[in-house]
Amino acid sequence: MPHLIDLSHPIVPDMPQWPGDGQPLEISRLSRHGPDSHMSSALRFGCHVGTHIDAPLHFLDGAPSVDTMPLERFCGPALVVRCPDGDKPGALGPELLDGHDLAGIDFVLFATGLARHWGTPRYYAGWSYLSPALARRLADAGLKGVGLDTPSLDPFGGQEAHDICAPAGLINIENLADLSGVPDRGWELMVFPLRLHGTEASPVRAVARLEAQP
Repeated sequence: MPHLIDLSHPIVPDMPQWPGDGQPLEISRLSRHGPDSHMSSALRFGCHVGTHIDAPLHFLDGAPSVDTMPLERFCGPALVVRCPDGDKPGALGPELLDGHDLAGIDFVLFATGLARHWGTPRYYAGWSYLSPALARRLADAGLKGVGLDTPSLDPFGGQEAHDICAPAGLINIENLADLSGVPDRGWELMVFPLRLHGTEASPVRAVARLEAQP
């Protein structure tokens, strides 16, 4: 029987968000349980909240939005690349892919270990990101997407990796939760977005689907 592992952070009020993001996260109760009532809630948040994907439209004008991309683009075999000392801020180089066979792989995920700092000031204080050389190698590999357990493919204020990946049609998966519980390969990633009309990003429930419990 397939085994599912959640790779997404919970969406909660006052959760960490991108520095300077002006859209506060709100989860409000419109009604509560009572003799003649039921529970009903309302949500207000930006499209890049929590574990989310960026469609190519995020940095490429005229590119597909999340609602126009085929569902097949959001699932497929994944490879996890473990990054020694990856939770130290700095660029990740293309040598991390050396020795990894990308044949049959749709998603490459980089496990830096930063996810363990989720919810603390350390998380947004600095992170590992894709060097241009690594981004180019990924863009040329015919993948569906690339993901990290960090806030972004780029450092704060940068966009070079996004600019390289977007024309190749890659989706970016950011703020992944702890990847230590999944094998390096041999499983399927699912990151289906909300069907938000014309938007460049969406929160996702990132899930690893394994054929058997590890």
